Amino acid sequence: MFYLDSWQLPSSIAMLVFVSSYFKPFSNVLAGLILGIFVTFSHYLLFYHLDWEREVVKKPIEIRGKVSKILNRGSYSYIKLDVAALDKFHVPPFKTVYANVAIANGAESLAQGDEITGHGKVRLFRSRKNFNVFDAELYAFRNHIHFKGKMNIDSITPVKIGWQEAYRAFIFKVFRNYELGWLYYVLLSGDKSHITSQDIESFRELGLSHIMAISGLHIGILFTLGFALLKTAVFILPKKIHQGININIGCLVGALCLAGIYVIVSGMQVSAQRAWLMAALGVLCYFLGLRLSLIRTIVYVLTLIVFFSPFSLLNIGLYFSFSAVIAILWLLSQQKQLCSRKHSVLFKLKWWVLLQGVVFLFLLPWSVYTFQGVSVSGLIINLVMIPFLGMVLFPAIVAQCFVSLLFDLQLIGGLDSLLSASYYVIKNWQYNWLSMGNITLQELALTLLFILLVLSRITARYACIPAFILTARWLTLSSPEWQVDFFDVGHGSAVLISRDGEAILYDLGANYFGTYSIFENVILPYVRANNISLVHTIVSHDDGDHAGGLTHLISNGYSDSLHAFHGGKYQQPCVNGTVRFGKLTVTAIWPKEKQNNDNNSSCVVRISDDQYSLLLPGDIESSSESKLIKMNRKLLSSTFLLAPHHGSKTSSSIDFVRSVGGEVVVFSRGFHSPWALPHQEVIARYDQAGYKMFDTALDGHVQIRMFSNHYEVFLAREAKNLWFLR
Repeated sequence: MFYLDSWQLPSSIAMLVFVSSYFKPFSNVLAGLILGIFVTFSHYLLFYHLDWEREVVKKPIEIRGKVSKILNRGSYSYIKLDVAALDKFHVPPFKTVYANVAIANGAESLAQGDEITGHGKVRLFRSRKNFNVFDAELYAFRNHIHFKGKMNIDSITPVKIGWQEAYRAFIFKVFRNYELGWLYYVLLSGDKSHITSQDIESFRELGLSHIMAISGLHIGILFTLGFALLKTAVFILPKKIHQGININIGCLVGALCLAGIYVIVSGMQVSAQRAWLMAALGVLCYFLGLRLSLIRTIVYVLTLIVFFSPFSLLNIGLYFSFSAVIAILWLLSQQKQLCSRKHSVLFKLKWWVLLQGVVFLFLLPWSVYTFQGVSVSGLIINLVMIPFLGMVLFPAIVAQCFVSLLFDLQLIGGLDSLLSASYYVIKNWQYNWLSMGNITLQELALTLLFILLVLSRITARYACIPAFILTARWLTLSSPEWQVDFFDVGHGSAVLISRDGEAILYDLGANYFGTYSIFENVILPYVRANNISLVHTIVSHDDGDHAGGLTHLISNGYSDSLHAFHGGKYQQPCVNGTVRFGKLTVTAIWPKEKQNNDNNSSCVVRISDDQYSLLLPGDIESSSESKLIKMNRKLLSSTFLLAPHHGSKTSSSIDFVRSVGGEVVVFSRGFHSPWALPHQEVIARYDQAGYKMFDTALDGHVQIRMFSNHYEVFLAREAKNLWFLR
């Protein structure tokens, strides 16, 4: 569905047409695929597509909208604007259009919910595209963020905040003085804006991320609490209820409504929708006296979610959520009398441990595919945390909210201190997280197919087929001898040279406004995802687009990697010399002495083996290029080249381009470059010299893998080529 103009879709349809002509049951699959395409495209046109979006970009326009969220306030103020109109175009009431906007004036008086009018410029949302890193473009699409821009505010109309904002403000006020107040706030609101990146990372390593994602666990707890409270209220009523009234149905519907309100105030997360729909289906079946099988229950709920929100299939949380549910329902179906009073407490404890183990195994492939690892401690922590959340923590924080309506009283201070101390201890355990490296989408699919086949006695015999294919794939897959990654970092550069799990990093990208570090958000996640040890770091020069992440490199424990080329105490320019890196020779060949400016003092590095070589020249200009040619022309000869100074016409002289004599050149630059890089003259020079050109602004992350007798180039924008993101 998401590859409408690629070969996969027509080939899949052709195969289904052929198979269904001989096997009639497959005609239902074909009909389902066609319906899926129709629903997806209709949903896109109705809720996502703007036929006028290109008519409002890159020109002065009037901007009107409502402040949805204040992303950053200060000298650099940034808001998320719920757009009402851009220029003469108005947003229809059934569509949501957001724009991330930098505010030039009046930001200090803005509040969430204010309606503002102003003038400025917008452009279509576009972000960096890298392998194994958070996909900001896909996130923006799913959340209806169409534009970025800048504006000057002409008028501000304060508006009374809505009920959801008022609810969240109340919850935040109730728990703001607690040590883990951010956690209680998330549990009751679903809003994660107050969580630090460190806490997100800690919860992931502890296997507790599901607690912060409103899911079946939360809906189940609230549904159960609601049912119990309503049932209790019915029995303590002074008047007797007529025997003809089914009390259970009334309580179930009431609990379902309460859970539905919780789903709405928590942001309508996919996992919460799934859980509520399953609860609603259960209530309906109870009312009608029906019994549904495991497969039918899951299929019905998934069909409803996909029908009303087909792009939720792009949310990895959907797969975590349904995999956990399948694991639980499958295990319970194997022992239907589990909850019987005949079983001892010890038996039920054993089954609880088994249940956690089964859920862990079902989620393992998804965890490795998404996070390149798995939480080991989470298997143990969840044995305690899940029942504690349902029986103690959730009722306690709900009670605290009700008490706070009448009294300014901290009801759960002791519980908060205990939890905070426990959290501090367990997050510092040494072996919380096991890194397992990357697996491809094909390997994930084969692993999941193996699990599904094993679940049934009828199909278990066929599980050996995906297992054999997966094993053969791993045994025959050849690893590159070394690899070069040119990250898409916008205007700037960051290049990683890796072999056998170790790497050299050349440049660190920028640090935007002190709030967004390329090193921490692009380079470091990639390094960790691929289990890479950073041995050496070379900073070409101290310009912000090359050395912006230096403080974050040091704060993350990589200061020793600077020593070989920048001395024990960091210095510029770099230290010339040669370092052996396995079979690779790494040579800093320039500058011999400090030049007339930082650009010309860039550290020029050549990395080579017996067959291929890479030249990294930083931002040197034509004057330094000429000196390098005179000094040692042969030393410049390389297979791959990072274009000097991002393709500026002050660099890449004809003599330099010819002296390198490479096969591939990569331009590392931003898509919206005010300097119109790479310059057309520079492109012409490389073209005439026979180079194959790649551009991180157009191709995204450029990855080159070197094998014994050939090399392969992979591009992030080709790998993530979704039709609605082009």
